[in-house]
Parts: sequence; structure tokens; C-alpha cells
Amino acid sequence: MSERYIFHLAFPVSDLATTKEFYVGHLGAGVGRENAEWLDLLLWGHQITLHQRPDDVLSRERQGKRHFGVILPWSEWQQLVEHLRAREVVFLQKPEILLAGTPREQAKFYLEDPSNNVIEIKAYRNFTTTLKQEGTTYGYERT
Repeated sequence: MSERYIFHLAFPVSDLATTKEFYVGHLGAGVGRENAEWLDLLLWGHQITLHQRPDDVLSRERQGKRHFGVILPWSEWQQLVEHLRAREVVFLQKPEILLAGTPREQAKFYLEDPSNNVIEIKAYRNFTTTLKQEGTTYGYERT
């Protein structure tokens, strides 16, 4: 069994309760430690800490290209798209398939949380070819 490292990301939000509902309700995050000023979420196996700091939240326009995201196995990406559509979640950029039929075929969409944080969720049809990681699958070679 190999070691697994957990990535941690922390950022400001304008309202903890609303942002918590977004991540838990729409993306399936688990709730960890929390208090009136911050809360920890476990999302896709990684820790996100939301800090109640409305004065530090930037508009999407002021953020430029800043975003975070995840690469999911293809079938999980498809399931998440259907889940979000069923919940009538508004996509910042609708789900799309790029380079269809090629070895670098990929799928992606963007969401925006209630505090303007942009989330890119993507999948690669052939993870190792697309990211040039021959011999390493990271568990993503499922369809």
C-alpha cells in the first residue's frame, strides 16, 4: 500500500453557511471541524478550509484566472454532471467534451461557489497519455 498525501487549500468566503451548503449539497463534501470563523471540508479526499472573511472575497473579474479543481475518472465526471443538472445548478461554463475521439480527449466544466471561487472539474479519457504520465494511473484509467 502506497502513502497518500492530502492536499490542503484555504480561502476566504463571504458567508460560511451558504458556502458550506454549496460544497456539501452540490459537491458532496464532508464537514470536519468548524466554528464561527472557519470550517474544514473534505472534498474528493482533500481538505478545504473556508474562512469567514467577506472583505477578502474578490469579484470573479478581479480574480483573473484564479481557480482550483479536480480531475475525476470519466464515469464519475459524467455522474457529477447529471447530479448537478438534476439539482439545477448553474454552470459557470457548461460541461463540454474537447478533442473528442483523440488520445487527448477530455471533459470539463466550471462552477462558481457563492463567494466567487471558481472550480474546474475535468476528466481525461486517457489520463496517462494526456498528462504524459506513462506507467502511473492514479486510479483514473476507469471509464
